[in-house]
This record gives sequence, C-alpha cells and structure tokens, in this order.
Amino acid sequence: MDPGKYPRVIGAGIGRTGTNSLNEALSVLGHRKVYKFQDAISFERRRNWASILEAKEKDVLMEALKKELEGYDATTDTPCSFYVKEILEINPSAKVILTVRDSAEVWAESYAETINSPSAKHMRKTMFQEFFVPFLIKSAGVVGADLDDPKTDLKKAYEGWIARVKAEILPEQLLVFNVKEGWSPLCEFLDVPVPDVPFPHVNHREDTKKVIARAVSSQ
Repeated sequence: MDPGKYPRVIGAGIGRTGTNSLNEALSVLGHRKVYKFQDAISFERRRNWASILEAKEKDVLMEALKKELEGYDATTDTPCSFYVKEILEINPSAKVILTVRDSAEVWAESYAETINSPSAKHMRKTMFQEFFVPFLIKSAGVVGADLDDPKTDLKKAYEGWIARVKAEILPEQLLVFNVKEGWSPLCEFLDVPVPDVPFPHVNHREDTKKVIARAVSSQ
C-alpha cells in the first residue's frame, strides 16, 4: 500500500465548525481533491459509507476506508472525522486539523438551528435512510451522545469531542483551528505560503437554513 495515495490532511471537526470553509481553503492551497460530507451522501458512495459505518471487523473497515479515500488529498467534516485514527493508520504522516468555534455555546446554537432543526431531522428521516440510520448510530457512539436527542447537552458533547481528539492525536500532528484566524496558522501548520486571496468563509448559518428548507420542500 502506498500511503501517498491517501489523504495528507485530515479534518477532525464536526458539522458547524467551519468544515466547509476549511474545505475551500485547502482547495486554494493546492489540495485538488478534498473529501467532504456531500461526497459521502452522493448516490454512488452512500452504500459504501453504510458498510463503513456498520463495520464490526477492523480489516473490513480499513479496506472500505481505503477504497473510499484513495486518490483524495484531504478530508473534512463527518463522517470522515469519525475515523481520524484509522485514516492516520493508512497514512501515518498525515496532519490533522480540528476546526472549532469561539465557544461551545456558539456551536450548540448554530447546530440546533441548522443540522438539528426540525426540518433537518425530517430530511434525515425521509432521505438517504441507508446512510443516515447508521450515520446517527455511529455519531452517537463516537461523540458520546445522541445529537438528535433533544435532551442531549450539546455543549457538553462538543467539548467532549474536542477533548477526545486532543487526547488521541500527537500535538505536533494536530492544529486546533478557528477559521476566523485566517490563513496564517493554517499555512504555517501545512508549511505552505500564504496565498494572496481572502480566506474563504462559506456556509453561514442562514445559508444553511435555506439549503435545508429547499431540500425539504423538494421532497
């Protein structure tokens, strides 16, 4: 196996932490193929992801991940961020970027209004069930809480995820990154020049709400 065929940068952030902005930034920095959440739910890929998310045996999981990620320069967002350690086993020299928000409160509010909104929950129950059923089960196991459960303390779940990533990844291999910081810390970590373009900021909360609303209305 040639590790060079697999992601050199692994995004460890969960949704609503600036993962789409990181995706765009990595593209600007020359990562031509960046794996994102939208790739995982595409028609041709979501069955393979269902097998990854449901895998009980390590060798089955690893082979499925290799098949899915071969040829990609980087990954961002879930479900790839559920498998940071496994992707590091495939390419031990990869660097990990944990995207974060200003605070747990800010993230929880954003998550509740978008990914965890009634419209988004309805969409998960009625679209792509072969993906979302195992995705939510895996998410609960990895994050340590059912993010779809209204009783869940979202702030505690967010803080727990950050603590877990920091505990599992070597400090020299990890960048904890708020996209508000812009190019400087990201480029220093990746050892690349700072580009002469503004740092991309995409997928704002209101934009995400509109996307979810359009998806639900089109059903």
